[in-house]
Amino acid sequence: MSGRFAVDLLHPGRVAVTWQEWFIGTQGRRRLAFFALGGAGLLLLVLVGGILPTYWRLSADLDAIPRLQKDLGAAEADLGLLRTNLQALATEARRQVRWADLMTAFSQQTPRAVKVQVIQSTRTTPPPAAGQQPGDVRPEATLRIEALTPLRPGSPPLLEVAQFMAGLMRDPAVNKRFQLKSWEIKPPAGGATDGLQLLNITVLLSERPW
Repeated sequence: MSGRFAVDLLHPGRVAVTWQEWFIGTQGRRRLAFFALGGAGLLLLVLVGGILPTYWRLSADLDAIPRLQKDLGAAEADLGLLRTNLQALATEARRQVRWADLMTAFSQQTPRAVKVQVIQSTRTTPPPAAGQQPGDVRPEATLRIEALTPLRPGSPPLLEVAQFMAGLMRDPAVNKRFQLKSWEIKPPAGGATDGLQLLNITVLLSERPW
């Protein structure tokens, strides 16, 4: 029968202790307790240094989610209001441009003897046809033009009115959007003004269908 033992060459006269005997010898219980405490301390350092900061950061992020959602809702509301205002400004800008084009067309196509008194733009919704839903009816835009021209012998007033309407309908700014709906020439209700007989001219233009 043979046994295995270790000799400590650095300390003559002593028998070296193996790692198994280091834990099961007379001091083994205390050494094992120290080893367990060291392992627990190392594990605690890893926990404190690596896991807890991540946990705290995630907790802070989770706590910030309701505030971020509230801020996002407020930002979306502000963005919606800004978008609505921009759309209104764009619509108003387009309307101003159209009116400027119309005014330019009137100034270019109106004969000298014809004096434009009123230019009125209205938008009305006609009654729905049979079997048509009210929401399917598109509002209709109309342009009403009232003008005066002096009554003279012969047919110059009629020619001037015809020239006025033909010039308007040839102008791209008017023809692109409106079409002639009706026109009327009649004496004014009050009779002559300053001894001059005038004719009332009423021209009604309707918006072209989309």
